[in-house]
Amino acid sequence: MTTTTNDYFWQGEKIRLRPMRQEDAAVWQADDTDSEGIRFLSYGIELPKSDKAAEEFGEKYADFGHRDERIMFSIETLDGDLVGGINLNGIDQKNGTFSIGSRIYRAFRGQGYGTEAKIILLRYAFHELRLHKYNIRCLETNEAMIRHAERIGCQAEGRIRQSVYTNGRYYDELLFGLTSEEFDKLHHA
Repeated sequence: MTTTTNDYFWQGEKIRLRPMRQEDAAVWQADDTDSEGIRFLSYGIELPKSDKAAEEFGEKYADFGHRDERIMFSIETLDGDLVGGINLNGIDQKNGTFSIGSRIYRAFRGQGYGTEAKIILLRYAFHELRLHKYNIRCLETNEAMIRHAERIGCQAEGRIRQSVYTNGRYYDELLFGLTSEEFDKLHHA
């Protein structure tokens, strides 16, 4: 998979990344009924989000607030439809490692938006922030994330057995990784 030839760094063939806005938090809250997605993202079921929690989340991270903690983007189609969010987090400057959190809203899954957003953010992390290695952790049952990791070129690195309790049982946590050299080779960056 190659990156787009578009001149705008933050845009691909289907989507663009933009700063998260305060009002985006309301969509994040509305999609809170997606229990399976929440379980995969948070490793369990959380309490329902209140209007106040959504407002505080939006206030904290909108317009790249708290960049030292995470860099939050909203993902929108080229027509301007909000389809999800993505963030760069867990940045370890000393060792050059990082993670990415992403969530595509249920109605927009399976259309390639998450993969395209992830490649744009990986290019930014590797080529602008000089980070070296992207790490993914996911539940063994998160088949969509496993396929996603493989699609962008991540290598399986390990399994932490029975480390996450949710849905009445223990699950294994899978580990994947992608180095900047592997990314460049696969995505012609």
